[in-house]
Amino acid sequence: MIVSSSVSQLGIACSCPVTLPAERQAVNAILQDASLVFVGKVSASMLPTLRLPKRSFRFDIQENFKGAIGQSVVVYSALSSAECGTTVASGKTYLVVAYGSVNAPLIHACERPAEVEFASERLTILRERRARRGT
Repeated sequence: MIVSSSVSQLGIACSCPVTLPAERQAVNAILQDASLVFVGKVSASMLPTLRLPKRSFRFDIQENFKGAIGQSVVVYSALSSAECGTTVASGKTYLVVAYGSVNAPLIHACERPAEVEFASERLTILRERRARRGT
């Protein structure tokens, strides 16, 4: 019983939508709600510290859709999957959606960074939207 209760509580801590929206709807929501949306290559992974108990990852920006300033950005993630934490692999290129403050953007399991080869439809839509805005 105690184990079930603990698992149940952990499941509640990180809960993602059960039904996924169509890609165009997902892109609309991302552009509205996210603080950063970009394509970037992971150049560093940093371990948590006592002062900052989160994972952090530095991305070299290759393509900016929203909010990224400069040539690189550091994003953060919770340590455990129970808190919607996620991770990325150094050297790989991802479509990243981060939420919260631009100074401490968070990535999470529900909108996990997607390797670019698996995000082609979403990238096509993002590029179309950017072209319409003229940026």
